[in-house]
Amino acid sequence: MAPATDANQQAYTAVPNEGPSSPTQPGFPSPDPNASSNVDRNSNLLSPDPDNAALLGGPGSEYLPAPSIMTRDSTYSSLPGTPPLRGDERKSWGSGVGLAAAAGGIAGSEAARRPGSMARAPSGLAHSSLGWNNTTNDRLSVSDEDEEQGHITPAVAGIGAAEVQNEKPRWAETGAETSPKKKNRKLLYGCLCVGLLALIALGVGLGVGLTQKNKTNGGSPGSESGNSGEDNKSASGSGTATASGTATSAAPSATPTSGTQGSLLTLEDGSTMTYDNPFGGEWHWDEANPFNSTARPNSWTPRLNEAWDYTKNRIYGVNTGGWLVTEPFIVPGLYEKYAEVNGQTAIDEYTLSQNMGSNLTAAMTEHYETFITERDFYEMSAAGINWVRIPIGFWALETWENEPFLERVSWTYLLKALKWCRKYGLRVNLDLHAVPGSENGWNHSGRQGTVNWLNGAMGLANAQRALDYIRSLAQFIAQPQYSDVVQMFGFINEPNANTVGKNSVGSFYHEAHNIIREITGVGAGNGPHLSVHDGFLGVSNWYGFMPNLDRVDLDQHNYMVFQDQPTGDLDELKVKPCQYWAASTNTSFQQWGPTNTGEWSAAWNDCGQWVNNVGSGSRYDGSYNGYANKVTGSCDYWNDYRQWNQSTIDALNHFVKGSMDSFQDYFFWTWKIGNSTGDIPQPNPFWNYQLGLEHGWVPKDPREAIGTCEGDGVTSNPWDGTFSNPAVTGGSGAGQIPASQSAQYPWPPASISNAEDIDSLYQYTQIADPITLPAATFTSPGSTATIDAGDGWHQPSDTRKAYAAITGCSYAPEYSAVNFNMPASACGAGLSQPTKRSATEVVEKRQPEAAAYAQPTTPPSQR
Repeated sequence: MAPATDANQQAYTAVPNEGPSSPTQPGFPSPDPNASSNVDRNSNLLSPDPDNAALLGGPGSEYLPAPSIMTRDSTYSSLPGTPPLRGDERKSWGSGVGLAAAAGGIAGSEAARRPGSMARAPSGLAHSSLGWNNTTNDRLSVSDEDEEQGHITPAVAGIGAAEVQNEKPRWAETGAETSPKKKNRKLLYGCLCVGLLALIALGVGLGVGLTQKNKTNGGSPGSESGNSGEDNKSASGSGTATASGTATSAAPSATPTSGTQGSLLTLEDGSTMTYDNPFGGEWHWDEANPFNSTARPNSWTPRLNEAWDYTKNRIYGVNTGGWLVTEPFIVPGLYEKYAEVNGQTAIDEYTLSQNMGSNLTAAMTEHYETFITERDFYEMSAAGINWVRIPIGFWALETWENEPFLERVSWTYLLKALKWCRKYGLRVNLDLHAVPGSENGWNHSGRQGTVNWLNGAMGLANAQRALDYIRSLAQFIAQPQYSDVVQMFGFINEPNANTVGKNSVGSFYHEAHNIIREITGVGAGNGPHLSVHDGFLGVSNWYGFMPNLDRVDLDQHNYMVFQDQPTGDLDELKVKPCQYWAASTNTSFQQWGPTNTGEWSAAWNDCGQWVNNVGSGSRYDGSYNGYANKVTGSCDYWNDYRQWNQSTIDALNHFVKGSMDSFQDYFFWTWKIGNSTGDIPQPNPFWNYQLGLEHGWVPKDPREAIGTCEGDGVTSNPWDGTFSNPAVTGGSGAGQIPASQSAQYPWPPASISNAEDIDSLYQYTQIADPITLPAATFTSPGSTATIDAGDGWHQPSDTRKAYAAITGCSYAPEYSAVNFNMPASACGAGLSQPTKRSATEVVEKRQPEAAAYAQPTTPPSQR
């Protein structure tokens, strides 16, 4: 920590990750005095002057989407009567999460990366299968449980699965003791004929049940070439996975590994169910080939190992918000349980983690284990969803001293999610939702308060850490074992460019793009599409930015409730999404290229529990700061969906379909909302996709939305299905950024807001080993041999060291250095540091031009 330099500077009290200064102990220090615990969100960005500004997202401001919600639990562990965390009795803990190199943790983890001299604190997880905290190397195999459960198709189940799989036919046995007597030979021959006929029938049944694509992983995942794979199906046997994740030739497995409608499905926790997917989905899981990617969630979505065509295929996505990055509004029960400890209110994951004290590991692990499970991903696929955006915090990789977050455990559950998405054919948009210092100052960035990423004295240092984490994630997901599942990478969520400035955000985007593409290669099929948020400047402000960026999609987050509340009856409200966003989204397709709406909701007002931060109230009922004289109505009706009549549900259903049709490619925020301990057990229904499916305000089939805006009479400036720049899908020119643009957005930026000259700012130095992320351990059935799950580092030429604190040097506080009085010589000030991983030229690997850049076919309303 940096000492105060004068009497006007507030001292910074560091809160250790664990120990006697836990908030459960007397004398616990207050939160950072430089950070507000009740941020006033009534700013020009979030709440324009009602008298002078149009409705955010409305006509005239269509390119200024509202931010993601500022307060987004699992209630399983926080409600009265909840079963306690039972350690080893939880069988699902050991299913698929034994991590490679568990005894050593992350490669390079012992290097001195953090300020201060304290050694890294272990998370304290006792269960060996949770990987990075395993000190005995007694990892559990993914197959430990699966091989006992089996995957049985109806054809097998109908004749007795146990006998077919485990019992050798008596007629096939040898030895005198089994030889039939002469007088029974005719009977034996007759039985043999019947048995052969049964085997033939069984073979046909298994052939149907095991139908899968002939090429397990040989496609170009994420590329824009090839057909959609609507009807490409052929059979192949199961075998032992090779290093690339494909199967070697071997005798077909007796255990079915895939299924369609009506098949028997075994979940990782050992429970079984009938696979009920009315949309033609096909699941696949083979423990002998855990990287098989032939599954698909529905008939209109390409299999995971087939090309995704951004001009034809629509993204019907949801977020898993509140799971691996918690938010009070999404998981209220968890926050309610630890709401007040020694006078500190839990308002974000930072303060929640502090309030949990010594129960942090158990409580957060219980949340990860129960809030989102395999069944959720199955339900998504059965609801017509084909993509999932999964937010994670930087603490999934590591924490530094004074950061109270639970370190690394969420990575284990991300690996589970990738396994489940592969099983059900769901593509993943991996979203780095929170970075050191906070990129927007809102609670979902980890800590609510001020922006300290590319802003203030620690702005550059915090950004350096973020780039390291982006690099490690890119190295992991670019591996062939994962590239067909993680087909999009949102490497930073909602940076607030209104605070930081477009030039600084643009410089970070440019550098992150270069880091990632030096790892993946350039052109269609080489690594994921990258998703960049508009920084709350509006997507139109990014048209023309860095021409020829390789496969970079614009990300807009459109909400209509974080400002003056819309008024009118339900028939007026239900058509607002089409009026506000249909035309501007099409314009973005025309002017930029692929554009996705990474967050949106069914909310037409801001009612709900903690939607606007813990204790902030709602604009709609006047309880929000500055709205006492601007009451629109009561929230009582809107907070409790059980009171909604059919007219309300029908209008809200129309509102949701209008949003879907307007955005075309989208991720609803969010899949589910946890329970509350209050009078309303399921608060915030506007934001709960799962609940909406059950009760009717979310359509059972997302394709029902197509044509809603046209039916409303909205002129939407239709896009003709042609991207003007082939680089946006990895075609001609991809990665060839004009020198003038590169010079305009250098790294580090020429200047940083709320800071002195760039050469005077704090920096970390590149002396540490980079983080190499571990994979789950998969063991071949019937043997002790492990299947190659990747070593976590796709591009071996990337040898640059990672950032670390300068030993013995005091840094300004991570989350509250915007107004910090700079010392005469800050740690690392003026260092000139390499940004490239190697001098190796990046080789562009592209599909032929005709294939990489699809010709216009169907207009967007029909995608």
